[in-house]
Amino acid sequence: MCGIIGIASNRNICKDLLDTLNRLSYRGYDSAGISIVNDKKILERKIKGKISNLENLLELSPIDGALGIGHTRWATHGKPTTLNAHPHTVNNVSLVHNGIIENFQELKNSLLNDNTFYSSDTDTEIISHLIDNELKLGKTPIDSFLNTVKKLSGAFAIVAIFKDFNNLIIAGKRGSPLVIGYNKDEKYICSDVNSLTNLTKKISYLEDGDTVILNSNRVKILDENLKKSKRSIITVSSDRVVSSLSGYDHFMQKEIFEQPDVLSQSLAYYMDFSDFKMNEDKFNIDFSKYEKIVITGCGTAYYAGMVAKYWFENIAKINIEIDYASELRYRNVLLNDKSFSLFISQSGETADTLAALKFCKDNGQTIVSIVNEVESSIAKESDLVLPIFAGPEIGVASTKAFTCQLVALASLALHIAKVKNIISIDEEKNFINELLHVPKLILDVFEKENEIKKLAKIISKSKSAIFIGRGTSYPIALEGALKLKEISYIHAEGIAAGELKHGAIALVDKNMPVIVLAPEDLFYVKTLSNMHEVISRGGNIIFIGSCLDDILENTKLQGINVETSGKLSSPIIMAVPLQLLAYHVAKLLGKDIDQPRNLAKSVTVE
Repeated sequence: MCGIIGIASNRNICKDLLDTLNRLSYRGYDSAGISIVNDKKILERKIKGKISNLENLLELSPIDGALGIGHTRWATHGKPTTLNAHPHTVNNVSLVHNGIIENFQELKNSLLNDNTFYSSDTDTEIISHLIDNELKLGKTPIDSFLNTVKKLSGAFAIVAIFKDFNNLIIAGKRGSPLVIGYNKDEKYICSDVNSLTNLTKKISYLEDGDTVILNSNRVKILDENLKKSKRSIITVSSDRVVSSLSGYDHFMQKEIFEQPDVLSQSLAYYMDFSDFKMNEDKFNIDFSKYEKIVITGCGTAYYAGMVAKYWFENIAKINIEIDYASELRYRNVLLNDKSFSLFISQSGETADTLAALKFCKDNGQTIVSIVNEVESSIAKESDLVLPIFAGPEIGVASTKAFTCQLVALASLALHIAKVKNIISIDEEKNFINELLHVPKLILDVFEKENEIKKLAKIISKSKSAIFIGRGTSYPIALEGALKLKEISYIHAEGIAAGELKHGAIALVDKNMPVIVLAPEDLFYVKTLSNMHEVISRGGNIIFIGSCLDDILENTKLQGINVETSGKLSSPIIMAVPLQLLAYHVAKLLGKDIDQPRNLAKSVTVE
């Protein structure tokens, strides 16, 4: 994941920029760079590869100054090259950026019409040009920054410095993390706390929509409404576990809100958003010869596989067989050279999944694994590892690992469809463009958290709950029910909506919350029909899906609107309100959210 550091001081800060970039390197990166303002000049150094390459470059061509920014880049738009590395300097401004600008092509086209010259393939350079254009019109740095950010769509963090200002950093965030650090006569802005603790223990966590104007002696924060705001300054504990909560009450909460950032990184690994093509070099197996995939996982990972079954069959036109890992070895599964086996595990150490993998491997199967830990046992036994880049997930109930697993699975489905010539170039672009919007649409879900809290109060008073959905929303219903029972201990079931009338509808009464998942998809009308079956029997509906306002005209129900309509993006986005719903139910009930009873993060026994 990309990393950002900015320092405003009254001494040479080049070494501290490099030291902090090294601390940020755990996030993964393909290039690094810094830029410093000195004597009304922007001095920039950047290079492809390791930070040691940047250090060598600076030995050959040193720069110094008291104000600067640094970045470790994970390629999203354009290949990992020196030209595409950050910072991006255009005349009067230099900036670094994490995240994805959804409307970069539209903005780039408008600038090309003005004969703007581009030196890179990145979306970041567009931001630099936009700010520089504002500065050329005589706007102040802060007005130039704010006017530019208004034009951007997506989830991102931006930190900028300016040629004519030796003591000014301006930053803003929408979805990607940023924190401020404080010392006497020195201020910092960084992607995460743990990488900043070598410089200071006094930090503030920024909120989405915040804009920060800082110099060596002062910090000014504007909220999303551009009103001056204060963010609490806390002293970070030396206990890494406590400090890494980053201001959240629980790890699960923190990991839910990390999703726009980590999903951006996961998407960027598998897709090149500069030309809307899959990064084919991530798949070193010839999938064109296979006619079947055997998918295996446990718990949440199994439900990710269930979602992917719809994608593989509908988009890649390949037959799917899916099993719980604990069941696969105990039936006569038909394995041959026309099938490969796909294993999904967050930890990569799940005992049942590892045993099923060894069974398939002993039967001559090619092994593909989707894991968060690339040095894990499952990864080492695999012919191809597809990492999910969720980062450390401490909460036992999986959240960001689940949605990142879905990104890896969607990417594999698109790759197989492409190599089998089932989708066209235009269809590939459309699917990738659809996924490009996922981080921003999840940010939109976060804005509905207060509404979700109200729904949580209803469920917290119940002993049971039913989740229903059709298509890819069916496994999301199963996952939503699992999240609720894992951390709140409320009994919950996920049911295919069309199966309600075949038995489960007998459970429906006014005391039974029925959570209806209804994204605007092929099954939308049928799901609404199933919902009305529940309403007619006095059921207590909680609606999560599209066009709620239209439905409210004829029914008395509660819920939230979730904007999603894509085949690939819909289940990823729909998972998030269910995570928040389970979290707030458990919080209301005072449960141990991060370490629920009887559960372990990694199940290493059969």
